[in-house]
Amino acid sequence: MRPLGYWIKEIDRRVEAEFGRVLAAEGVTRRHWQVLTTLAQRPAVAGTELDAALAPFAPTVRPQVDDLVDRGWAAETAGTVTLTPAGRAAHDRLAEQVEAFRARVTEGLSAQDYRTLITLLERVAGNLTPA
Repeated sequence: MRPLGYWIKEIDRRVEAEFGRVLAAEGVTRRHWQVLTTLAQRPAVAGTELDAALAPFAPTVRPQVDDLVDRGWAAETAGTVTLTPAGRAAHDRLAEQVEAFRARVTEGLSAQDYRTLITLLERVAGNLTPA
């Protein structure tokens, strides 16, 4: 049996690669997806708030915001970013694909299996949190 560390790295590698392919089919990256999702959940967001909300992942999302504006998926007025109707449609298309991907990742796991898996992983992570 392979150790936990092997499986964590292997699953991460596979999830990153497959998720990247799902998004690339629409010509976006994970950062684009994070910005689109944030904008879909909040009607208008200051650019600085987007940076703060996604700071753990990237120091700035300015390149992604600029790209979304260039595509016509977002609009920026006085430093506030909003989704356009085209951006909402793109987010909805991607959300369907992301949901299908997530379902594929957990295929064969019951809801209880999934809860158990997450609970155990949280416990392992907690064991590694510095005191």
